[in-house]
Amino acid sequence: MTLLAGCRSWKHSKRLAAVAAYEDTLTDARVTEFCRCLARQIGHGCEIVRQMWLVNELRVPQLCNIAAGEAATADLIIVSVHHAQSLPAEMSHWIDLWAAHKRRKSTVLLALFDPVYQGDSGSMQTYLAQVAKKAAMQFLVHSEEISEEM
Repeated sequence: MTLLAGCRSWKHSKRLAAVAAYEDTLTDARVTEFCRCLARQIGHGCEIVRQMWLVNELRVPQLCNIAAGEAATADLIIVSVHHAQSLPAEMSHWIDLWAAHKRRKSTVLLALFDPVYQGDSGSMQTYLAQVAKKAAMQFLVHSEEISEEM
């Protein structure tokens, strides 16, 4: 969150467009909590407008195209996933679509991962960092530090 505080232009905006792709209810909750904290940090003068996309929805070509269009114009793109060797294929396809049409220069790509001790997300992190670099985006990673109750 403190790194995102550096996006001072957001504090002067009236609207922040955030698009998130997530895997399930746990990763959805992670995005929701992050956006709540970000809203508190930015202040009342800026409305955060969130578009949320479940990875299963990205399997439908028409929905994937809509989600990619939203991401291409977003201020903040969030990828919230569990540790794995790679991102789900649908999510990678979605990323390729919006990255090819990215229109805003001051965009942040944020990866929200499980706690580090629950697995390694190094290959996903490397892939997302490469996407961000090619699209001239700031890339940030956040892993939860407290374990989720089972």
